[in-house]
Amino acid sequence: MRIFSLSFLLVLFSLTTFAADIEPYFEALKQSGANFEPDGAICEQVARLTLATQYPDKDFSLASGIEYDAGGMTLGELDVLVINRATQKVVLVTEVKCWKNLKQALDKVVSQRQRFIWNLTKFPQKMHFVSYSELDLKAEQFDAATEYRSISQLGGVKYGFDMELELTLSEFRALRMKLLKCQAWGECARAAQ
Repeated sequence: MRIFSLSFLLVLFSLTTFAADIEPYFEALKQSGANFEPDGAICEQVARLTLATQYPDKDFSLASGIEYDAGGMTLGELDVLVINRATQKVVLVTEVKCWKNLKQALDKVVSQRQRFIWNLTKFPQKMHFVSYSELDLKAEQFDAATEYRSISQLGGVKYGFDMELELTLSEFRALRMKLLKCQAWGECARAAQ
């Protein structure tokens, strides 16, 4: 029994030693007012924070949760966009998936990207974008130079994702729960209902 307890403690210690710290993400997101109810929202917000370090605010604007349609019902959502402030061109479109099955997640990313590009190519004049910010996006802001990337939780690159975030799926879940509790207690900014 003593050997089992010692083994268990060693495993637990090694897991916590290599775990990423969610506290900096909590601090960065707690007053964002983002709606963390949807499962994928936390991954999108962490991806946005990560991309913000690569694309400085003075030169680029970042937007997330952009819905699009081609003259009717919503066809999809673009998770995080990076827009060049000087040219107003979209330089990067990302699809973010933090799923248990990363192969299925990548398949979903590929199908979402194909659907968006197909609609953008076939119906550019009908494309309509809805954002929950001041963003007024147009189809002509996307061009041949627009890059498309896939982002996942830690471990996704080996499944074919272009980028991976430093948190595991369980760390994302813990961060989401911490933010939801903080919002429920009124200690963190909450999305307008």
